[in-house]
Amino acid sequence: MIDVAVIGGGISGLSLAHHLKKAGLDIKVFEKEDSLGGNIQSEYVNGYLCELGPQTILADNMVEKFLKDVGIEVLYANPSSKKRYIYKNGKLIPLPMSPFEFLVSPLISISGKLRLLKEPFIPRSPKKEESIAQFVKRRFGSEFLEYIVAPFISGVYAGNPEELSIKYAVRKVYELEEKYGSVIKGGIKLKALGPSGRLVSFREGNAELIKKLSEGLDIFKENVVLRIRRKDDAFILDTKEGKFGAKAVAVCTPATSASYLLRELSWSISEEFDKIYYAPVVVVHVAVDSGSLPEGFGFLVPRKEGKRILGVIFSSQLFEGRSPVGKDLMTVYLGGATDPEIIQYEDEAIASVLERELGEILGIQNIEIVKIMRWKKGIPQYTLGYGKYLQLASSMEKEQPGLFLSGNYLYGVSVADCIRASYVVAEKIMNFLRVKGSVVV
Repeated sequence: MIDVAVIGGGISGLSLAHHLKKAGLDIKVFEKEDSLGGNIQSEYVNGYLCELGPQTILADNMVEKFLKDVGIEVLYANPSSKKRYIYKNGKLIPLPMSPFEFLVSPLISISGKLRLLKEPFIPRSPKKEESIAQFVKRRFGSEFLEYIVAPFISGVYAGNPEELSIKYAVRKVYELEEKYGSVIKGGIKLKALGPSGRLVSFREGNAELIKKLSEGLDIFKENVVLRIRRKDDAFILDTKEGKFGAKAVAVCTPATSASYLLRELSWSISEEFDKIYYAPVVVVHVAVDSGSLPEGFGFLVPRKEGKRILGVIFSSQLFEGRSPVGKDLMTVYLGGATDPEIIQYEDEAIASVLERELGEILGIQNIEIVKIMRWKKGIPQYTLGYGKYLQLASSMEKEQPGLFLSGNYLYGVSVADCIRASYVVAEKIMNFLRVKGSVVV
């Protein structure tokens, strides 16, 4: 009988397996696909290095420590990546990076800037939960929502700020109001208003991290776990390749797969997890002649501007080795919760949208579509009332000692969130096994 069965070979499962293996535990990883990484996929296409899922990792101290522990060489983003743009009224406007830049920026009107001065004096809401849009409009005004926050939510979460919960989707911002009574006061107190860390990737793309994490692990690829059953104080996994016994099981899959796997342990919770909505995302890699792009990270497009592009990353400007000499590579995002229909478009229709909109935004006439990737279930949406799913996950773990749940539908949607969560889940598993008497280094 193995110590821990880890189900799911994405970043959540492999990060967790890394910690458990290092602790000296006997583990096996089960992945239903023939490749690892989940949405983290890197592919060379005609000399271009295309990230089919997440483009970068925002590495704070904990993530940097993890990458060092894994022993992988990190590639830091070029300093120019700090420069970002918002598309407004036919122009790309640099996102202000300092109070002075914000004061002189045309991104927000004078009345919109004056509205921000009221934020420290806005009382807390009597509501138990608000959408991101409700929270931002109440504290900062509509203009700040439309041209700062909403584009960020579309770009990072592929989400609709009218539907996402401030408490669960952007918990750190929510906690600033809870603790300090004001987002601005809290940000000044903590000397940080935005996410902290450095943008990183790897020479062969983010899939290099997946490859490095998988080294030395006992992994069963193309081995579907058909069901999980409890037997006394342990578990039996019925898989395509046979049965496996485990003292503990970590389900590190998307919510839909977790729903399927948990149905014999709790049918009611299983049904609830199946209701979690994942926004569809279309990722398109576009090549242009060098010199066609402004310097920087990329740009976001507010929904108010009437475009279908959510955002664009200037991939070859971020990291070297992403494109052939004389060419630049962009990664364009479409779809999300505000435009899910585009996932159904044929390649030609998507190309037509990009030719028109990139021409209007960047003035580029000649583009080359390098790769189109469709994620029908792209990013989980932490919508209003999402707390019930977190409570159900906690209840499931209490009712089934030895069962642990992880994934971006529970601990945050980014790669960095998943890595940080792996420490939490690994500690819970090791504490459980210590009680059972398993040896943990």
